[in-house]
Amino acid sequence: MNRFPARVWRFLIHPISLIVVVQSAWTLTLVLWIYFFVRRYRQLSMLASSTGVRVQDLVSWASLVVGIGLLALIFSGTLAIIIWLMRQFLINRQMRNFLSFVSHELRTPITSIRLTLETLRDRSLKEEQRDEFIDNMLQDTDRLSQQIAIILDASRLERRRLPMRPEAVDLDRLVAQYREKRIAAPNGGGHVLELGETQPSVVWADRELLQTVLDNLIDNAERYSPPGTTITLSVQISGKWVLLQVRDRGIGVDPKERRKIFKLFYRGATAPGVARRGSGLGLFLVKGIVTLHRGKVDVLSEGPGRGSTFRVWLPRFAPKRRERP
Repeated sequence: MNRFPARVWRFLIHPISLIVVVQSAWTLTLVLWIYFFVRRYRQLSMLASSTGVRVQDLVSWASLVVGIGLLALIFSGTLAIIIWLMRQFLINRQMRNFLSFVSHELRTPITSIRLTLETLRDRSLKEEQRDEFIDNMLQDTDRLSQQIAIILDASRLERRRLPMRPEAVDLDRLVAQYREKRIAAPNGGGHVLELGETQPSVVWADRELLQTVLDNLIDNAERYSPPGTTITLSVQISGKWVLLQVRDRGIGVDPKERRKIFKLFYRGATAPGVARRGSGLGLFLVKGIVTLHRGKVDVLSEGPGRGSTFRVWLPRFAPKRRERP
């Protein structure tokens, strides 16, 4: 009970609240002024009808036009403030969800590593068990490093300070090698990762950033697909573009969310009864990296429950041929 008045007081003295109050006061003042102006006009009309004087000689219509213009201007400003305030509330809520998710994702491997270290310290284990525990700690460390790398890359990308070291990259070979590495990973058996149609293609890109794009697209596909389903990778040439596709058999993407899912902190809807997943950074990072490479990214889906296909378009690299003397 004692905290409620203090909370209300903080809300009232907030700069946004003060601006809204001032704008509302201006709006009310102009509305009253126009009301009395119209009322006076009616009185003058009655007086003019009895004396034979033209009402235009008694009333300045310019004042009314100026008043209505000011009212429209103040109303537009108030509406803009309200829209901005609603967007800030939405961003703050997404930020809180992101912090909650990241805290959980960082705390889980740290807790696992701590428990493993305590077990190694307090118990005498066989060499096989010790090696297994060490492997588990290495996996948790990799998971922790990956989460931190995503956060740092997203921060650099938002500030436009993400470094690039472009080179000629065989995208089809990179995708094939990435698939083999992903399958060989200890925790890579939850889904079937297959290689679809691929064509020899070269792009001018940063190899590590392309691997980051693949990591986030595959993680997103696994996160929103039932275990055991197939995820298909393909690389094709389409004119001046190289098309990388990641297709899953998951819950799909609602048409209303196709553009929103690439925004910072946005997490797409899931199936009914399933909590939202992810940090809201992965697809934002994908779009930012692809844009840095002068490419584009989109998603195709026939609707909820029909799977989705993420398409990455990168400019095709064609080295200049030297003319023979």
